Amino acid sequence: MAKHGAMPKYNFLLCNKRGRIRYPKTFYLTDIEAARQVAFGIARVSGGVVPQWNGRTCDQQKNLAVEVADETRQTVLTISFQDAEEAKS
Repeated sequence: MAKHGAMPKYNFLLCNKRGRIRYPKTFYLTDIEAARQVAFGIARVSGGVVPQWNGRTCDQQKNLAVEVADETRQTVLTISFQDAEEAKS
C-alpha cells in the first residue's frame, strides 16, 4: 500500500472484553480528530449489527468499542459503541 504524503496511518480494531479484531481497512488521515470521526462511524455501524443491542446493559454496551492505533501500533483513542450511539442523538 502506498504512503499518502505526510498523512499518518491509522488502524481500527473492534474490541470487547474477550479480544479484538482488526477492521479490514487501514486509513491515512490528516489527524487524530479525523481518526475520531472514522471511529465513531465504525462504532455506529457496528453497534447496529450487534444482536440484541438495545437489550444489553450499559456496562455491556460500554465493553464494545473501537480502538484506534497509530503507525507504531499504539492505541491513541478508544470510542465505545455506546458513546457513538449517544453522539448520534
